Amino acid sequence: MNCFCLSVAIWRHRSWLLAAIFLFLLLLLRQLTRQEILRLSPGEELLSLPRRSSPTRTLPAPQVTGRAGQEEQGGLSVVFLKTHKTGSSTVQNILFRASERRNLTVAFPLYSYQFAYPECFSRAFVEDLPPGALHFNLLCSHMRLHVGEVQAVMPSHSVYLTILRHPAQTFESVFHYYLNVVPAFQPLANHSSPLLAFLEASAEHYNAQDASNGLAKNPMAFDLGLNPGQEEAATSQWTRELERLNQTFQLVMIAEHFDESLLLARDLLGLDMEELVYVRLNVRHKKGPPLSKALAQKIQAWNWFDMQLYKFFQRIFWHKVERYGYMRMKRELDAFRALLRETVTTCLAGDSVGPEDMVDALRPWQPGSVTILGYRLKQNLTYAQYTSCFRMVLPELQYHAYLYYRQYGRDMRPLPTT
Repeated sequence: MNCFCLSVAIWRHRSWLLAAIFLFLLLLLRQLTRQEILRLSPGEELLSLPRRSSPTRTLPAPQVTGRAGQEEQGGLSVVFLKTHKTGSSTVQNILFRASERRNLTVAFPLYSYQFAYPECFSRAFVEDLPPGALHFNLLCSHMRLHVGEVQAVMPSHSVYLTILRHPAQTFESVFHYYLNVVPAFQPLANHSSPLLAFLEASAEHYNAQDASNGLAKNPMAFDLGLNPGQEEAATSQWTRELERLNQTFQLVMIAEHFDESLLLARDLLGLDMEELVYVRLNVRHKKGPPLSKALAQKIQAWNWFDMQLYKFFQRIFWHKVERYGYMRMKRELDAFRALLRETVTTCLAGDSVGPEDMVDALRPWQPGSVTILGYRLKQNLTYAQYTSCFRMVLPELQYHAYLYYRQYGRDMRPLPTT
């Protein structure tokens, strides 16, 4: 009888009861949402328009992959020798993204963005390990290679990578990018055809004893720690140097076969294909006609050892592709390039643009002698899409500074003024 009366009472007041339940659920939902917001750190807030003053401290939180726990134990360790004007900034961006997802420890320069370049690398150029880290997992800032010193910093199981590009294209790009920086190039900055003028009177401008001229002849070999400014008479010596480099690097990527190179790197590093997606970074706006055959031949003659270096590792590259399997490579290339097209369609608001059309945080450094292009992101991206797309187009200096701040909790040190 009591149960019957209670049921009748509930039925009579059912509308009030439903309203009370609805109000309780609404309050509970608001509380949960507030707790989720409080769990976000300042660095995880979604950006609207990044500010020039600190464009790198407020990147949205990365998506962590399932392998993160494994890599936190120190399984992945990579040395990437970042050669100049070869596509290395794009590779560095891929490695930066992988390191952030896996919470890896990055070996940063003690000052600024380079390891005291053009001096040969030294362990003294490296920032201290952050508290709690056992060793570094990634070293990929610009340096001039000294293998023994790098091995003193990085774990013995580290994978060594670098990238080469055809010397004609590399030197042409180096020349124009560093026209106002390299002493051998500077006197020709206002010449109507500066590259041709340099090659026709190189002895007049080039001083091999000045390390600041390292990029003025055989720049890739210089980055690899060799002394290519010398006369190329001792061919046997260069052969030994090439073999030594082959023993050092598990993979030398080839810029003209960039996608194939990434798939080989993926196999070495155990990355997922989605982690390889990229857009080309630090690309200059080219003016005028393409490089003529005659000028290309002059460049190759001047950069004799870079030509030997490139041909040597190009042959080794194709041997690696053969071992990888041509059919497997073709299958994975098709899948990868479809993924690249999908990513570009999702992320980018059109083709690359000049610096005046970019937000501050996505504007690459401009050397003054050429214009470096960048990208604009679409406006209707979800939070997850934005975090991924933003990092993919983030220029080298901004990403470098952000990861340093994330790892050490302070800004990078500028170069000493004395």
